[in-house]
Amino acid sequence: MHQYKLTYIVITKMSIIQIYIPRILGSVKKSEIRDVFIHMDIGTVKDIDMRYKMNENRHPYYYAFIDIQLFGTERANTFKSSLNTHGMLRLLYDEEAAQYWEIRLHVEKKKRNNAPHINRSTVPFYRYCTLGGNANSKLHESTCHNQETREYKQYNMWETGFDLLV
Repeated sequence: MHQYKLTYIVITKMSIIQIYIPRILGSVKKSEIRDVFIHMDIGTVKDIDMRYKMNENRHPYYYAFIDIQLFGTERANTFKSSLNTHGMLRLLYDEEAAQYWEIRLHVEKKKRNNAPHINRSTVPFYRYCTLGGNANSKLHESTCHNQETREYKQYNMWETGFDLLV
């Protein structure tokens, strides 16, 4: 008599979310943006429309419209629900250099006047371990030792110091 082992496959519908990052350092490449969202267990970047700009101090930067196919992970769910709740979040993508992005839900140009106001004092600030999941991961254990909620300074992408706390 043969025994058969049944394997169940759970298919989760992965959603695609459209985001907008208003300021990205001029040295950041599309491949680095793709890697951040994969390594943070958020999702796979399907499309990036990066546009070059120069600020009033002649610093080059980009802004980007990004489509992300979300993973079925706790981190991806936290990312999406925070954007839906707050309209914006801050994501620390390079802890060593203290670099983070302000990430917003993309709102079509026609609908921007009706978009809800973002209360910057309640915008969450995330790094890998505060998005959820296994904070004891060996890859990220050094960055996850302190998971308290804190307030961070106003966004300044050209600031070189690591002092992000208020």
